[in-house]
Amino acid sequence: MSDQPVVSKNEGSNKKQIVIIVLLAILSLVLGVLYFTSEKKVVEKTESISNLEMEQLQLKSDLQEMLIQYDTITVNNDRLNAEIMGQQEQIKELLKQMEKHKDDAYIIHKLRKEAGTLREIMKGYINTIDSLNTLNIDLRKDNQFLAEELSETKSKAKELESSKKDLEKIVATGSVLQATGMTSAGIRVRNNGNQTEVSRANRTELIKTCTEISENRISPKGKKTIFLRIISPDGVVLPSNDGENSQFEFNGVSGKYSVKRQIDYDNEAMDLCIFYTVDSEMGLQSGKFIVEMYEMGTLIGKTDFDLK
Repeated sequence: MSDQPVVSKNEGSNKKQIVIIVLLAILSLVLGVLYFTSEKKVVEKTESISNLEMEQLQLKSDLQEMLIQYDTITVNNDRLNAEIMGQQEQIKELLKQMEKHKDDAYIIHKLRKEAGTLREIMKGYINTIDSLNTLNIDLRKDNQFLAEELSETKSKAKELESSKKDLEKIVATGSVLQATGMTSAGIRVRNNGNQTEVSRANRTELIKTCTEISENRISPKGKKTIFLRIISPDGVVLPSNDGENSQFEFNGVSGKYSVKRQIDYDNEAMDLCIFYTVDSEMGLQSGKFIVEMYEMGTLIGKTDFDLK
């Protein structure tokens, strides 16, 4: 007979359970670390996007303000006029580059430095022109001086009014909300109330659209109305339950919306999901659907999805 100890079945089973528990504990720890790391990256990315948007808005405001100031400069010197026109062209080029690379934080930061250099150059021109104007004024007769000063005051008042309107437009543009990471999908609701994403048109009961509304410190706090236009594969906007009243203004025209939602906005980033109920009698056709999101008549997000 063998002298080796006999391991009972219960002892072997207990060891297996211990191993499984240890593995599950390790897996939970790894998943927790991954979740924390992912959450941190999302927060950092959101802050980066918000800072980039503010830097773009400030850069655009600075460049347009310089163009307005250059427009107010008058000088009877061909060389200075040519140099000033050259500076204006450089400012316009920076505006183009800003629009072209608006999502590149490095280039936007670089353009702000270039804008700072152009501002210092502009100050030099203003000082030079002020000196020339002072010299010319001293040589004028009293009646000529008064007449020209009055004309210059009126001209500056008009320019300041124009500048004010331009800045108001910039602020209005910056006040519009922005939607990021926008997604849409067909949804079917099960008997227990759970939502299941589906890919077939004949099984779709709801269209779910989710996005993140970005932080915007410029936009006024309070109620905001979000409109969705869901465009079917044949180019028709899915009808709203609001009937004939489902019209809104966007991009300078009036058109139909599929669903609208009012939110409370406090300048902080927020998650938003909007549901569209499919007409069970009409149903949906198969193909690609386009979903557009609007706020203050401006397109703030766009996505698409397919149904078979």
